[in-house]
Amino acid sequence: MTHTAIFAELEVAEQAGPLLPGLPAASYPSGDLLDEADEFDVLYHQRRHYNREFGFCLFTAECILSLAVLCKGKKVIEAGSGSGWLADQLARQGIAITAADWTDYRQARETKRGYPMRSVYRLDHHGDAVALLPGSFDLVLLVWPNHDTPFGEQVAHAMRSGQVMILEGEEKGGNTATEKFFDVLSADFERLDAETLALNEYHRTFPGLHDRWQILRKK
Repeated sequence: MTHTAIFAELEVAEQAGPLLPGLPAASYPSGDLLDEADEFDVLYHQRRHYNREFGFCLFTAECILSLAVLCKGKKVIEAGSGSGWLADQLARQGIAITAADWTDYRQARETKRGYPMRSVYRLDHHGDAVALLPGSFDLVLLVWPNHDTPFGEQVAHAMRSGQVMILEGEEKGGNTATEKFFDVLSADFERLDAETLALNEYHRTFPGLHDRWQILRKK
């Protein structure tokens, strides 16, 4: 594809409006399948806009429905909720969820830590989510814990035996949390393979990202 054709595709993408979460999985070409530079350039452009509104996870309608089923009747905390979009979607389906984040993205920030999101959809607790754990929560939702910071491992350590973590992000060696975080998961958690496999069936990724869902129970 020529540069002229790529720019034409980008213009079409802009005119079509921003890429939105919550659509059926079939609406999103999976990043795992994008070896051709043609679509990669267009979707990478869309990804930059999406990240500023919703974060790094491309939430499909099927994944949201599966999460709602997993969370039904349980008390949930989203630790490091970012824009709170996912927590808001689950709350709309009757899930008792607390969206907690140390950053209120509606306010000007003095530091550059965290992705510069432009919108906040839900923020129930403005402060360190770790301070709320283990609490009376049944599930801890942890989506893309910040890379190279101790937050993820602090969450894992603060959880009690029997609590379930629903984790989304890249695996060890990627751009999620720290290597120590994944060491804690290996030592102190057991992965629920059937639930993990089912949640990933309709998961989609952006080009350049290799994130996936994991469901783990603390031993």
